[in-house]
Amino acid sequence: MSQRTMADEALAARLPTTLPEALRVAAREHGHVRLVFHGSASVAEATVAEIHRRACAVAAGLGAMGVGRGEVVAVQLPHRVEEAVAHVAVLLRGAVLMPLDLSWSAAEVRRVLRSSRAAMLITSAWRSHDVLRVRHARDGLPHLRHVVAVTGTWPTAGVPADGLEWETLERFRPLPPETMSRAGDAALLIHTPTSRGGRSRGVLHTHASLRAELALTGAVAAGVGRHVHLASPTSGDLAGTTALLRALVTGVRSVFLERWDSVTALRALHRHHVTSAALSRFHLAGLLDAAARSRDGLAGLAECRVLGGVTRAVVEEADRAGVAAYGGYGRAEHPTIALGSPRDALHLRSAGTGRLLPGNEVRIVDAAGEEVPAGREGHILSRGPALFQGYLERFAEPLTADGWFPTGDRGALDSDGRLRMTGVFQPEGAADAA
Repeated sequence: MSQRTMADEALAARLPTTLPEALRVAAREHGHVRLVFHGSASVAEATVAEIHRRACAVAAGLGAMGVGRGEVVAVQLPHRVEEAVAHVAVLLRGAVLMPLDLSWSAAEVRRVLRSSRAAMLITSAWRSHDVLRVRHARDGLPHLRHVVAVTGTWPTAGVPADGLEWETLERFRPLPPETMSRAGDAALLIHTPTSRGGRSRGVLHTHASLRAELALTGAVAAGVGRHVHLASPTSGDLAGTTALLRALVTGVRSVFLERWDSVTALRALHRHHVTSAALSRFHLAGLLDAAARSRDGLAGLAECRVLGGVTRAVVEEADRAGVAAYGGYGRAEHPTIALGSPRDALHLRSAGTGRLLPGNEVRIVDAAGEEVPAGREGHILSRGPALFQGYLERFAEPLTADGWFPTGDRGALDSDGRLRMTGVFQPEGAADAA
């Protein structure tokens, strides 16, 4: 059994089956761990225990506002302490967390709020005005009962008269939530673009599937005293959300950037003694360029997980700078199917290959659905403990009759169990049909 497998299975065995309980345990066992939220104008720090205490107050406030178990609560905030508190509070309340991308237009935000029947939106004060203006229109948001405005975010704005001030929720007496979630309950609703570049679609994860993802990808770094992780700088997507929850559940000392800037990121590496990172290849390339122009280099950064596609050029450039960059493979529906390692040889890391995480299975099939030999390309099918529950919208059946998820990608699985994505799967005749 590999070192990663033993660590992953050990953490999975300790982690409770629901996120509220996992967050409570983490606040007790890793409460002293400090998370850093690096803004453009200031830096804020909060311990895991402090975030949990504040979230308990907000969860009590959500209950007082009538937010019930299973209702959707949308959160559209940058990486700040308030974002962490809001995420935890929604889960403690037994509601469904729906993070929203900061780059979305007001029209797109309204569309997903309407389609999800969200009961509450927690957002910056200046964004709250757009939503409140259309809430009671003919085609407005009849299910949206509350809009919570967080002040102090950029750009600044006042709280609308019909909005709810964030500080009001934080003033509630911290009480345990009234409801307890079950492992099979929906916990996360994440939106991802369709394969044809159309509107985003909602992907539902349960407490069980999200817990599995956090356990399987958080074990290696968890508990390492000197390890400091620079999290994905994106907010409102799966990578940003799981990075935040992973830090809170596993106690990994983490640094979050409110907005991406390569020079700011480089300063954060030095200031907080960062040893690992999770960045897209574009963010990593920008960081490497900033370090090359600086006399101080990359400080103690030793490894970087490349989110999304891996290119040989960026992995080799990182290697020359002393950073072992590696990739992996997954989808919003099945977040991390395979993952590389900083200990892999350069040619493997450059190819973006990764080994299947414990419990995951992959089949490579041809257009007729027949399995192909090892090393041959085909359609990637997957299943495992972190597989999603289903789609919010009515799409085609998400799984095969025997429970496999058709990822929509082409790839190959070699005889050593390494998976490599090679492109988008297109069945024979699909181009003609289109």
